[in-house]
Amino acid sequence: MRRASGVSEPMSLEAGDLQLDLLKREVTRKGRKVLLPGREYALLEYLLRNAGRPVSKTMILEHVWDYDFDPQTSVVDVLVSRLRQKIDEGFKQKLIHTVRGVGYVLKAS
Repeated sequence: MRRASGVSEPMSLEAGDLQLDLLKREVTRKGRKVLLPGREYALLEYLLRNAGRPVSKTMILEHVWDYDFDPQTSVVDVLVSRLRQKIDEGFKQKLIHTVRGVGYVLKAS
């Protein structure tokens, strides 16, 4: 599909050996399927769309939950922790990194 601007929406997002198929809503890492429930999938999609750029907890709250939470809440930390277990566990290269005082960043190198 094309937007009014004429720019087509990507069908997949990737960083290193991690791929997210936007049409099938499937995630794979080195060819291995990773099953993610709704919020974890939404968080991964947001991180991939902003790959290489740090995103704050507030930005994650606004994009993954679509409304305001207290930025001091640990809900983002818990969600990132669960996503890390599924995406990074068992792999030498870690993709999800904490940026102290800022938030999180997904980067493949």
